[in-house]
Amino acid sequence: MILDWPACRNARDLGGLPTQDGGRIRGGALLRSDHHGAMTPADVAAVRAAGISRILDLRRPAELAEHPSPFAGDPVYLHVSLLRDVTHYEYPADSYGPMLDHNKERMAAAFRAIAEAPPGGVLVHCRGGRDRTGTLVALALTVAGVGPEVVAEDYALSEDCPAATMINTLVHAEQVYGGVENYLRGIGVQQRHLDAVRERLREPAFLTGTRTGWDTIAQWYTERFRDELAAKIWDRALLTGFAELVGAVPGPVVDVGSGPGVTTAYLHGLGLDVTGVDLSPEMVAVARRDHPGIGFRVGSMTELAVPDASLAGLVAWYSIINVPDEALPAVFAEFHRVLAPGAPVIMAFQTGDEILVREGIAFHRRRPEAVAALLADAGLELVLRTVREPAEHPGLTESVSQAYLVARRPSGSQPGRSGRDPAFRTTTSTAPTDR
Repeated sequence: MILDWPACRNARDLGGLPTQDGGRIRGGALLRSDHHGAMTPADVAAVRAAGISRILDLRRPAELAEHPSPFAGDPVYLHVSLLRDVTHYEYPADSYGPMLDHNKERMAAAFRAIAEAPPGGVLVHCRGGRDRTGTLVALALTVAGVGPEVVAEDYALSEDCPAATMINTLVHAEQVYGGVENYLRGIGVQQRHLDAVRERLREPAFLTGTRTGWDTIAQWYTERFRDELAAKIWDRALLTGFAELVGAVPGPVVDVGSGPGVTTAYLHGLGLDVTGVDLSPEMVAVARRDHPGIGFRVGSMTELAVPDASLAGLVAWYSIINVPDEALPAVFAEFHRVLAPGAPVIMAFQTGDEILVREGIAFHRRRPEAVAALLADAGLELVLRTVREPAEHPGLTESVSQAYLVARRPSGSQPGRSGRDPAFRTTTSTAPTDR
């Protein structure tokens, strides 16, 4: 995805690239650009808002002086010069093979810098965002399972960068070293670094399947459930209470798994500064079409790409139902990360223990007490728990009880001074939860 960073050339998020085994590269995990010396304060803020945990600068020291990085001295910034100050070799215009041959220690250090970065996105750049950046990114993508043709096609999106150049570079690695992974092992990269890069870059399989399924049924789902919220008085009541809670200390709100945007639009109508985020590009397209005055973007609740402690509220309205049990702790940890102290998250889901699969999408029913325990493990305080009986709505008859939880990130040592309604600190239940 081309990034809207006006001060940068060749700026892209490598998320979405397909792997050879049917997977995808995780959005926001690996980004690339040229140098950042021309960035304005607004540009710097945009980079920080992208959830980047490491900026890896591959330039020579002399290039740093020519175009100083606005991030130099920041904890996210790391300089690893990929080339020696003076190059004593020549390489053809159609291959970076000699770069691999003559800069092994530096290449290993740069690769390890990606592997060992803190959780979040890694932004790799050099002077022009082409040769050094392109080569290191190609190594990382190859380790993550992206095929050489796709790697080369992405490389060719940069200025004056023929795809054949990267194909030839990867062929060189294959012919001389037995492949990219053998090359990296031979220069001192350990297996744990290779595994870490794969884990960092590859999207979890459940996200790929969920996206594909929702893309397939987006139009049908929208037509079937467009008016669902209008018929659900208790859902609207709880969302209205959430809006009042957030309104006490206003700020940006994100609706994760926003689907066709009905819940997002309802909260927007209540005065919240809310943005919808959904895994499915087709769902986002529908939401933008039906609600043009509201912001919607493609993204995942596993990595929300917003700064720490920046949100006044989160909404997960029937969206954690597509997250497997083993992934929920990381999702709730991400909720804790992005919520401001005292800020709440509200969620809804069907109760039970079953996993239903429809159109390739897994729908997980859950026990409210189990979800509440996971929220507590993530450092979120339970504010409200309520369960209602199944109901009949136009075009929909519920078969199980519906659960609603509100939790919040603690305000710190003085939680009572968050500026939020203390009445919401009680736990209530309108129906039994052990059915």
